Amino acid sequence: MKKLIEHLKKTIDINDSDLEIILSKFQSKSFYKNEEITSFGKTSKYFRFINHGLLRVYFIDNQAKEITVQIGTENTWIGDIHSFLTQTPSQYHINILEDTSISQIHKTDLETLFQQVPIMERFFRLKVQRAYISLQERTLHQLNKPAAQRYLEFKRKYGHIEPRVPQYMIASYLNISPEHLSKVRRSLAKK
Repeated sequence: MKKLIEHLKKTIDINDSDLEIILSKFQSKSFYKNEEITSFGKTSKYFRFINHGLLRVYFIDNQAKEITVQIGTENTWIGDIHSFLTQTPSQYHINILEDTSISQIHKTDLETLFQQVPIMERFFRLKVQRAYISLQERTLHQLNKPAAQRYLEFKRKYGHIEPRVPQYMIASYLNISPEHLSKVRRSLAKK
């Protein structure tokens, strides 16, 4: 939970006694490559912080095509926030791309923390705000920019994980076909 502690301290000013209470509510969990931790139709009961590893959030569209909406790596939060907050069935699948260790908190434990350690409400609000901003930026990015620019921005932001993610998942994240992504890569390599 060392990475979680560092992450908390970077985001909020927290004392040791509050930190001890917070950590008591989190569980450490390990998953193996190809496991699914959230499935379509199941309610998301946990919010997860990735200590080590790589996960993907995706849904399956009407043509049975997988659409990647998030690739989560170390020091990021991952989950179906809508399902978690509303306790309704998830519209997403979350699967493990490499062996992964996480710190997770159950919905009821998070609600308890909000009462016991009020700074956690601030922490969670900041996380949700940042996630919403990222979602809006990504939506505008997908609608307004050509594929080559989307790929270059992906490389700039997530280049460190590109070798760890299959090309078809990157293409799905960029909302292009794997073949189009190959053409974009070839074109950029020539420049």
